Amino acid sequence: MIRRLRVDRDDFSIYRDWMKSRGFISATYFSVNGFDLKRMKKLAEAGRINAICCFVGKSVKWYYAENQTELAYLKGEV
Repeated sequence: MIRRLRVDRDDFSIYRDWMKSRGFISATYFSVNGFDLKRMKKLAEAGRINAICCFVGKSVKWYYAENQTELAYLKGEV
């Protein structure tokens, strides 16, 4: 499931902290650690992992549920 969130730049740090406290990790972290972001997005669209698409001004930032994404990685899906 993908949730879409539109926030102002000023409020983004509050929402980022909220997402981290709920177990959502930035797509950048997963990318640096060798996860395939295209496959992760497809799994999120299929409802297999939870994701948040955050619109901040003109930027788009993706956050994925850490526990679900790591489980998918262990299963070889990501």
